[in-house]
Amino acid sequence: MDQPGIPTPLMTKADLKDWLQVSDFWIRDRMDNDPEFVRRCVIDLAPEGSSRRTIRFNVRAVEEYLGISAASAPAPIAA
Repeated sequence: MDQPGIPTPLMTKADLKDWLQVSDFWIRDRMDNDPEFVRRCVIDLAPEGSSRRTIRFNVRAVEEYLGISAASAPAPIAA
């Protein structure tokens, strides 16, 4: 179910790894060292004030940021 203000489609880290055929290190490196990737592609669904993060990746933003064809994107994964 879509939440107001949350862009869709979203995918989990595991789904992103499978789609892009990358390692945990690749994703962690983007998260730690690429603030533009984080700003454009990463969404934290955790409630405000939560000490835990619930990270999802915006499929369309990842496609645009990495220059990937929309036809190569997987079917949307529910948050």
